Amino acid sequence: SGFGHRVHTKDPRTARLFELAREAGVDGVHMKAARAVEKSFADSKKALPINVDGAIGAILADLGLNPAAFNGIFMIARTPGLIAHVIEEQTREKPMRRIDPVKHGYDGPASRSILDEAANTKTQAPKKS
Repeated sequence: SGFGHRVHTKDPRTARLFELAREAGVDGVHMKAARAVEKSFADSKKALPINVDGAIGAILADLGLNPAAFNGIFMIARTPGLIAHVIEEQTREKPMRRIDPVKHGYDGPASRSILDEAANTKTQAPKKS
């Protein structure tokens, strides 16, 4: 739907995407409408923030792209993260386990530079289970 998130009360990616779009000269009717809907929900005390899909959809619409292309663009945007999850699952975890959608924790590096990480990491084959 483009609004709400089951974990975050406000999707942290949305503000940054809108900021980048504005810096690139994109802030049209769709971005304004999305923010107006978000504000309307907040004013009614039923907060329903714009999520990353809503932000991307509004930006793509303001860029004038054909809505038929949106799902493909969403998939492209998600692919690097999905690849990282697959590699992590193959190398670190027992297959086919149940993960609580709320009570899970991140145990990776606290912060890192992607460029430094790429320069210092050798390609590793996934562990076989």
